[in-house]
Amino acid sequence: MRNLMCSAALLALFSPAMAAGEETTQVYFSNGQLEYVGPINQKANQQLIALYDSLAAKPAVLSIRSPGGEVNAGMDLGSWVRAHKLNVRVMEFCLSSCANYVFPAGIEKIVSNFAMIGYHGGPGKLEKLTLDESARKIYDALSAEEQKAFMAQIAGISSQGGRREAQYFEQLGVRADISSLGQNERYDQFVKANPNAAGWTYSLDDFARLGVRDISVINPPWKPGSASRKMVFVTIPVDRQ
Repeated sequence: MRNLMCSAALLALFSPAMAAGEETTQVYFSNGQLEYVGPINQKANQQLIALYDSLAAKPAVLSIRSPGGEVNAGMDLGSWVRAHKLNVRVMEFCLSSCANYVFPAGIEKIVSNFAMIGYHGGPGKLEKLTLDESARKIYDALSAEEQKAFMAQIAGISSQGGRREAQYFEQLGVRADISSLGQNERYDQFVKANPNAAGWTYSLDDFARLGVRDISVINPPWKPGSASRKMVFVTIPVDRQ
């Protein structure tokens, strides 16, 4: 029992998106569009689907403000968005699984001139696993056998998520490294120069190089995160393939 409890606690701490999934998410219809506010999770996804099905006139836009969520819930939501040919609108921020899976799924993407589409990694980068102070204390308290079991559990989750992610991006026509590019060693210089950054983002041209096109900016130019000093993401360049 102790092993299971410690593993559950560590999994939540290892992934802020998992922990965030326990927060309340608001799903509603307003001004002719669907609204999804909060962490992405399966319960909120089902509420969104039920709301959409209940509407006689089907909305064409999903407006989302989310810090992310569990990987599979993110891909499930993105798949639903693409299947229903919805546009995705981001007025404030779309981070982690929201950026990875929901934003690129939109037929058209509409962003405010300060909206942040922020990345911090995908499920296939186990070698980049880091634990915050709270998680490290829990991990260090485990026996060597429990630590090994935990890492095996993380490896399994990472492998499964990575395979599904690769298939998902292929279906969308998006480059497979969009969610992990900033974790490559060649970008370490950007991390060192911006130690307080929570992750990275891309320019309009580089989003297009990654396969995320049809982005329109309300009152351009686009200066992601310019309205919030608390949300720092580094803009990294994308190599041509």
